[in-house]
Amino acid sequence: MFIIYRYIYFLVMSSILSDSNMSLAFQSNHDISRKHDVVDTPDVPTTFCSRIRHDPIYRKKILNTMCLYGSFLGMSFAKGQIGPSFLDLQAISGVGLKGGSGMLTTMYIGYMFGALLGGFLYDKFKRSLLLAHSKFILACATVVIPWCSIYWLMVVAFFFLGATVGATDAICNAEIQFIWGKDGRRFMQCLHFMYSFGVAVTPLIAIIFLEQVPDSTSSDIQAIPDYEINYTAINSTNSLNTSEELSLSTHGNASRNGSFTSIKDNGFVRSPDIYKAFIITGCVVMVVFVMQIMFFFRYDRKSKMKQKASESITETKSRLPLFTKVQAILHMAGILALICGIDDTLVSFLATFCVKEFDWTKTQGSLLTSLTCFVVAVGRFISIFLVGIISPVNLVGLHAILTMLVFVGTYICVLYKSDLGLWIIMPIFGYAKAPIFACIFTWTDEVFLTVTGRISSMFFLVITTSMAINPLILGFLMDNFSNLWFCYLFFGESVLMILLFCSAYLLTRRVKRLYGTNHDDETIEVKTAENLLDQNHDIVSQ
Repeated sequence: MFIIYRYIYFLVMSSILSDSNMSLAFQSNHDISRKHDVVDTPDVPTTFCSRIRHDPIYRKKILNTMCLYGSFLGMSFAKGQIGPSFLDLQAISGVGLKGGSGMLTTMYIGYMFGALLGGFLYDKFKRSLLLAHSKFILACATVVIPWCSIYWLMVVAFFFLGATVGATDAICNAEIQFIWGKDGRRFMQCLHFMYSFGVAVTPLIAIIFLEQVPDSTSSDIQAIPDYEINYTAINSTNSLNTSEELSLSTHGNASRNGSFTSIKDNGFVRSPDIYKAFIITGCVVMVVFVMQIMFFFRYDRKSKMKQKASESITETKSRLPLFTKVQAILHMAGILALICGIDDTLVSFLATFCVKEFDWTKTQGSLLTSLTCFVVAVGRFISIFLVGIISPVNLVGLHAILTMLVFVGTYICVLYKSDLGLWIIMPIFGYAKAPIFACIFTWTDEVFLTVTGRISSMFFLVITTSMAINPLILGFLMDNFSNLWFCYLFFGESVLMILLFCSAYLLTRRVKRLYGTNHDDETIEVKTAENLLDQNHDIVSQ
């Protein structure tokens, strides 16, 4: 929309608007200004319910937001099924650890491909239509997965699942900011709360249809499905490689104990009804598909020519210099990479750390992971209201410091072998990291530059790269040196995140002082264009 403001302003100042196009341009600009709440129209109701009934533009924004929430909920349902049923999926395709790792690696590659493709197509097609297509493919892939007895078919299904999830991530995060602009703080936090809620609820559906492991199996085998189930609930960012990391770390431990290879030897029984859980998930995703396609035919299809015309407009002037833009993107992507790398690696290795360092059982480690999951969802729900009081910039700084203090507390718990301390400190991490991801998108959009599909896809590319590398580093350090590297590495990364935040904060102050904020610039352009259009409209009418 920022490009449209520039375009209208350029047309007015260059006096190339014809009389026949003047009223149309004014109406388009007036709609845009209402979308960004720039013009306060006295006859428009101010209450939420009244605005939905009487303000068609506001009603469209709300409906579009509900569709985006549904997309994230459907995506989380599809992702949440993989962890609890992973052993069954390996049995269905007839593969062991190596083959299962290949499936998850393919899903990770598909995620990166989908994120890049979603960012590339974001400005070329209607977002509702893109999301509808991705949800249809996701529903088909989800339903097909438990029937893929041939390994390469399972790999293809995992690729499409990862690709559609990656595209949904890139599109929804950019679109929620595009819809609400400077008012998008709470809506962005609510979007990620929907995701946390979905991955927390989905394993409960899968558990109903999972076959219990026979009593003759070892306790390590029994702990594997529980650990995976609990892990899926904490998957707080929008990436798929977390399940891969979990499976590799958990199954790797089981292999070293000689238990994972005994899935067949110990008589692991494939759950005959596991397909029902995937069908339920597929139905949920199909409902979201229907929502998106209905929204497209009701709203987006009517504005087809107008949307294409607006998308073909090029920006005549950039608010920020190119070097400043690059600095901003690198700072924001760096913070996201660090917090997501810490988050997913911690969850992947938490149970292993508890078993090795505190002599816990895997069940206890899984329960601690599950508790951290719950706190993440609660933290994101609290953040919906908190961002209305504290700015996203300050919120990121406070929670980055809290993240660092968590690992100081973890080290103290190790020194004194305090089980109770660990039960207290780890859930605090779940709360500490909860709002950071969404706040970075809001921070970027409010201060630096509009979050487009391409910027969103670049963020997710950096995030997934970080989450792929960080577990390898920690695994090497813990295997070859000491379990205390669980504390050392995360503490170092959290300190680096704080330093990066301080640098980003200084950059934010400089940008605000020299160029203002992103939405302040838009407001000035819209008001200027409206005044000029009003004057020209009066002249034409006379």
